[in-house]
Amino acid sequence: MKGIKEFYDATASEWAEKWYADETVLPLLKKFVALFQGKPRMLDAGCGAGYESMRLARLGAEVVGVDISEESIGIARARNADCRFELMDCRQLDRALGEFDGVASIALIVHIEDSELPSVFDGFKEVMRPAGFLFVAFVEGDGFSEARSYVEINGEAYNRAFYLHPKSRVAEIAKAAGFDFYEEWFLEKPIGQWKYLVFKVSQT
Repeated sequence: MKGIKEFYDATASEWAEKWYADETVLPLLKKFVALFQGKPRMLDAGCGAGYESMRLARLGAEVVGVDISEESIGIARARNADCRFELMDCRQLDRALGEFDGVASIALIVHIEDSELPSVFDGFKEVMRPAGFLFVAFVEGDGFSEARSYVEINGEAYNRAFYLHPKSRVAEIAKAAGFDFYEEWFLEKPIGQWKYLVFKVSQT
């Protein structure tokens, strides 16, 4: 059975077709960019085909996007000449990317199991400047979701490893990594159990 990387390689063009046109998250991205002065440098962690990177750049940010899917990164580079994109596992962020004022993690940790979340948040903190903000979008729940994970495409079976996380657990892990809870944001029309939390680098 093929995994997460292979799933997104196989479906990259479909995600691009849907989400370059779908501005569902735009109101929250506007709020996120508004937290910063000047031109913030932002990491789009798990950027996929670059659609939210595009929006962050249009809102005035300098954007670096990282993802494990080669097909997704290829589309992102082709469609966003003003952003930088790197093939990289977000569980192993490279400090060679530089430091960031903000990190956007939109639908990334749905593919990260609980035991790996602390190292992912530690990585976010490692690449963030002292007054930075972290925006995390995930699905609230508890544990591995078989219904969301197992997918068949053209006769091929995939396990895209989809995990639900309790909001309190995400906040606890963020706190341990050096972030303070800042705000929870809401879409005008909520989508299922998707949650949108914002954290700020702790000053203590």
